Amino acid sequence: MTDSKPELASVDLAATQEIFSQANLQSLVELVGPLMQRGGRTLAYMLPAASRIGHICLEPFLLANLYGESHPTIAAIIHDHRFQGHSRGVRRLHEPRITFLESMNRKLVMMGHFNARALDIGPLTWAVLSPSALFRDFVLHLEAGNPIRHLTPPEDLLAEGKSLLARMGFDDDRPSVVLHVRDTGYLPEMAYHHFRTNRIENYLPAIDHLVEQGYRVFRIGDPTSVRLNHESPLVVDLPHHPDYADILDVCCMANARFAITSASGPEAIARILNTPMVMVNGYIQPDHWLNTRDLLLFKTYRDKPTGAPIGYDEMLARDLFLQNTVKGFERAGVALEENSPEQILSAVKEMEQRLDGTFSADETLEARFHDLSRAHLEHYRAALPARGPEEQDRFETYAYALPWTRYCQSFMMDNPWFLR
Repeated sequence: MTDSKPELASVDLAATQEIFSQANLQSLVELVGPLMQRGGRTLAYMLPAASRIGHICLEPFLLANLYGESHPTIAAIIHDHRFQGHSRGVRRLHEPRITFLESMNRKLVMMGHFNARALDIGPLTWAVLSPSALFRDFVLHLEAGNPIRHLTPPEDLLAEGKSLLARMGFDDDRPSVVLHVRDTGYLPEMAYHHFRTNRIENYLPAIDHLVEQGYRVFRIGDPTSVRLNHESPLVVDLPHHPDYADILDVCCMANARFAITSASGPEAIARILNTPMVMVNGYIQPDHWLNTRDLLLFKTYRDKPTGAPIGYDEMLARDLFLQNTVKGFERAGVALEENSPEQILSAVKEMEQRLDGTFSADETLEARFHDLSRAHLEHYRAALPARGPEEQDRFETYAYALPWTRYCQSFMMDNPWFLR
């Protein structure tokens, strides 16, 4: 069972009634009314967590994939930027397809913390969907064989980013890799997420290797993150650069040969752009889908009483994919161990070889990973009761069971216990 998180709404009946009051519903109609004059169907969706880059990346992207063909107009209603900031770069990436409507009515936007279903009211579809329900529905959409419609950045956004990089001295068209490492400097008040954090020094051998190969490494992230101090001028710590602007997160990711990511919001930029990424220090979760060229490596899960590493089959059998907080892992008796510098370096080298077409995959390892993933999903679903009215956003998927998911084979070869 997952834990509730304080950044998600937890309100009593009176507050719920106020959020869904007649006055707020009227505010919704007034806000989206001008868009409905365009003709065709309009979808309205509240996005209260737009300040979190993973949410503003993924939620509009999933709406466009799930509802784009049937709804010419899709509106994402967010808090006014004066109350809650958001990534302007990611917003501009979406805006050819998504209309963002800012509101100072906080209770109106808070509707996005609730989940029911997509309600059709004449030409308006009011998508009362929580993020977890939206993520689940998209994985089910992929299971049904539907394609992923990735984004292409607008030309003016790319040109602006290229011009800014040139002014910063990075205009030599050198091949690049984007790096993101989540550490405890980001949102320290959300300590329940600290199982997702990592030490950037463990990435230094991989960074050194990329520099030796002639890549420029653009580190992205939050200005509160630990500084990346590296002697090479090819390593650029963007969030601490005096000329940094958040459009560079999108532009650098769009132009990178690949990205090195961790389990944190900026990895979503790579996914929606279809930039290949190697996600290291990941964790097992129900609705995190990957693209066909992506590569995955979990942190090592250890059983606290014995100290023994937990293999993939046991991770699935213990339903550890449902744990997503520090307390949840503590109750499960599990400790998560960061990938070592050697493991990260090996994963990065494997990624290079896969993109070069020189990597020889072990089909037996690949088949074993997928067989375990699929068997777990079938077993888990078979035990689920019928979905009740209070279970509209429950977990029903395991996205790593999608057939194109690729797990890091260099790790599996060096650690045979993982697939036992």
